Amino acid sequence: MDQGIAGVIAGIAGLVGAGVGGLATAYGARVGAQKTIEATHMQVARQSEAEHLHWIRDHRRQACSDVLASHGSFLSMAINGSVRLGSDHALSDEEQLRLRDQFIDLSQVAARADLWGPRDVVVQAQALRSAAGTMFAALVGWSAAIVEGRTGDISSLSEEYETASQALKTARSSFVEAAIQALQF
Repeated sequence: MDQGIAGVIAGIAGLVGAGVGGLATAYGARVGAQKTIEATHMQVARQSEAEHLHWIRDHRRQACSDVLASHGSFLSMAINGSVRLGSDHALSDEEQLRLRDQFIDLSQVAARADLWGPRDVVVQAQALRSAAGTMFAALVGWSAAIVEGRTGDISSLSEEYETASQALKTARSSFVEAAIQALQF
């Protein structure tokens, strides 16, 4: 073989090798880019899910905090009312309206728990609202008995209030337990 022909053959082989190498490099770059896109997509999806769960937990925490704050305000007014009633002093119309407004506020914030769940928190928030309603009714009934001079009913109405008070404590404990469980995910 002549050196010229050998040089041409070597040049052609080098050109073919470079072409094959270039194709392999392009294919490798394409596969690498595809894998990078897939990994980025997966990372964004996971980050989005984590942020969404964090957002839900923050709203649940706020809803539960609102329920407990409203419960505290209602309970404070109810206790003050019961002390007054225990001294055989009826609640004024204004006191009854403020207590009713606190109960309505508790009802509204307990209903907002429906938006954020989970189901156990919603059920316990409604149980807390119901127990507060029973306590409110007991206080109003007790006050009416004092106003109307039904002294024979006062003792049983006072006991009704005490029973409602215990039920409210139990409902609050159950709500707090459900809220803690819901906020731990």
